[in-house]
Amino acid sequence: MKENKLLASVALFKELYDSNKDIYDVIGELLKAAIVFENKWAFNATEAKQMLESTFDFNIPEAVVKTTLKNRLKNRDNILIFSGGLFTLVSEEIKKSKPLSLELEATKKIQNEIIDVLISYISSKSNKIIDDHEKENIVNNFSSYLLDNSVSKKYSSDISAYIIQRKSEIGFTKSLNAVREGFVLYNGVRYTPDLSELGTWKHKLTIYLDTEYLFNAVGYSGDLHKQLFDDFYGLVREINQGKNKFIELKYFEECREEINGIFHVAERIIEGKVTLDPSRTVMQYILTGSKTKSDIISSKANLYSKLNSMRITMETRKDFYSEIKYNIEGESLISDLKEEAQENGWRINEDKLHAALKMFSKINILRQGVNSGAFEKIGHILVSGKSLTSHLAFNSLIKPVNEDIPFSTDLDFITNRFWFKMNKGLTNHNSLPRSLDVVAKAQVVLSSQIDSSISEKFDLLKSDLSIGKITKKDAEYLNNELRKNIIAPENLTQERLEETLSYLSHNSFEDHLREKSILEKKAKDGEVAIKKIEDMQESRNQLQLKRRILKAKTLVTFLAILIIFFTLSFYALFAYLIYPKRFKFRC
Repeated sequence: MKENKLLASVALFKELYDSNKDIYDVIGELLKAAIVFENKWAFNATEAKQMLESTFDFNIPEAVVKTTLKNRLKNRDNILIFSGGLFTLVSEEIKKSKPLSLELEATKKIQNEIIDVLISYISSKSNKIIDDHEKENIVNNFSSYLLDNSVSKKYSSDISAYIIQRKSEIGFTKSLNAVREGFVLYNGVRYTPDLSELGTWKHKLTIYLDTEYLFNAVGYSGDLHKQLFDDFYGLVREINQGKNKFIELKYFEECREEINGIFHVAERIIEGKVTLDPSRTVMQYILTGSKTKSDIISSKANLYSKLNSMRITMETRKDFYSEIKYNIEGESLISDLKEEAQENGWRINEDKLHAALKMFSKINILRQGVNSGAFEKIGHILVSGKSLTSHLAFNSLIKPVNEDIPFSTDLDFITNRFWFKMNKGLTNHNSLPRSLDVVAKAQVVLSSQIDSSISEKFDLLKSDLSIGKITKKDAEYLNNELRKNIIAPENLTQERLEETLSYLSHNSFEDHLREKSILEKKAKDGEVAIKKIEDMQESRNQLQLKRRILKAKTLVTFLAILIIFFTLSFYALFAYLIYPKRFKFRC
């Protein structure tokens, strides 16, 4: 499993980087290990590059490999000589050793243990035995998840839940974060043939932020989303220091329309004309503390004011469709994408599909159809966190050439790319961006999927209500249940996680309503039982009361007789003492 091999390699890359602090030194250590592993003592730069790939699954530019061989292993360390176009290993000591073999095996062992527990976790959740084929799928998906590649929704949900369940285990998160940071370092080297350019950004790049990132920028989506955006924004500001402003942040008119639409819906909710979609965290933020339409209007004005202060502006170009040849929104493509979704059992929203393709067309027009080359020189890119947009960006129907730069990427990729390019990964004193934190990734991924699932259920709820499949009372109950399961990413805890996933695992409202009926029946049965118990208790109480009253009466009667007896006795004694002669008895 190729990706699993890469996991151990990038973790080792991170470990070497921490100890060497120089990328060329790290690559030098990897080259020494690859030479010994392959038992190849004479080779050229191309062969050395191939040895790195076969040993570690690293695809490092030949220019970087050649520089490392010459400046580190030959000139500085004197373990190679160069003659006749070949580098030859002259160190007998290295030939006899096995450099990095112990480190690599130790890293693999740790990761294999993590994967084994993951498989057991998924098996216990699904209540079935995982066969070898599915195990391989899980391993590959886990690798892709850590390396920020595409991953199936099914496994990303399970993997995210697994990570959150173990987030308090320091060794666990440290091992996974080492993979993520190591991959960013390796990926940076892979796309930077000239490492002397690290620490600078020399090319114009316009980043178009999708709607959700505009809300994240101003803190409408929760603390974690805001922190992730701030990491990205801080790097943009650093790149733009001085006279040259290489990075521009913009958004398309479609995003402004979407924002205005959200605030319009907020106004209608305030008026009581529509029901709040519980999955819209942003909407809940807007409505919090808002009592009138004017409050909503003020909130919208505040959002645009904050965006302007951050120099995030709307694209003013209007003539996008004057260059038809770069337009990718063809009916044929849309038909093929819908057919593909149907074949794979996906639910696809046609409006969202058209919206994504429209922005892809604009990016392609801005690029003039040139989508190849280095990322730094691509000129324009959309940054979106929407799951449909992310899927379409790497779909072979839209990006047929694998090496091409996609029309869209996510904020994590951009942040990580800037972080490496600005030399953040090569210094001791810089903290990592939150995008590299595997727990933060798991929380965002799972929270997004929860929101998406709740949104789908809300749409189904409205549909079922409109056709009379459920009653208004049931709809209110189900809507309240949906709202209970909305949770900000940073608040996803182990306890809340299981409760939410259990609720979302139901595929229809029938399960929820059935559970509601059962609970109501139990409650009703309980009320009847309680009433019977209360009646019985009341009967017992009345009987006991009667007995107490009877006892009290008997006691009172007895006391009265005693009192009368003693009273008469007292008077008799008193009379006897006063008139003793009258009480003489004769025999």
